[in-house]
Amino acid sequence: MNIRYCFTDYNGLIREVNFVGLANFRTIFKSSYFATIMLNTIKLALIYVVGLNALGIIFSAMIAKTGKAFGNFVKSLLFFPCLLSMVVVGFVWRLIYNFNSGLLNTTLRNLNLDMFALEWLGQRSLVIPSVGACIIWFALGYYLLIYYAGIIAIPNELYEAAEVEGASSIQQFFHITLPLLRPAITINVVLSSVAILASFDLPFVLTAGGGPGYYGTTLAIEIYRKAYNTMQMGEAFALSVVLAVICILIALV
Repeated sequence: MNIRYCFTDYNGLIREVNFVGLANFRTIFKSSYFATIMLNTIKLALIYVVGLNALGIIFSAMIAKTGKAFGNFVKSLLFFPCLLSMVVVGFVWRLIYNFNSGLLNTTLRNLNLDMFALEWLGQRSLVIPSVGACIIWFALGYYLLIYYAGIIAIPNELYEAAEVEGASSIQQFFHITLPLLRPAITINVVLSSVAILASFDLPFVLTAGGGPGYYGTTLAIEIYRKAYNTMQMGEAFALSVVLAVICILIALV
């Protein structure tokens, strides 16, 4: 139905629709803000996928080296945000990022670091990185568990042999841990890429609907705007097809 309606002038209210061909696609591609939205989406995806997977691998490797009790505590602590509502997390982090009274800027001012107290969600160059940091905090625990499961499945004999040969911890990490984590890395990169491209709740709440201007707007938010704010359903369906194609291409690669 999505594919059918993206070639029509459907507005979500009437059954009668007219075939308009590629008009909806031409409209969205020619719009002055489409490039900004695509750039925002790509930037957020890169920050999230790279940051999330890098931290997941590092934390899981560190936890695997600690005692079982402490490791379980850290895993529970990092997984806890995944249990929270994304909308609630969005509102809480909006309070944290608040320029005047937010926890982040208040802490920086108390440390006499006023120059670092910034408009995290109001400055166009900072809004996407700020959203990315929040979503990484929210989702890290889930992906960390996948990496941790991959690490504890690696035979200890490999590390023991490497130690006998004089390999350092860093050499063991790059020559044993990372290569044998390849299946987990593949799964997590695909899951995190598709998840962030389609992510709506947290970015929408954090940026108050994609602000400032279009600098906090992603493809998912723009689909919502087109569908429910301006009732341009045909263009919303067309954007959905674009998003689906991007997700499928990433999964295929």
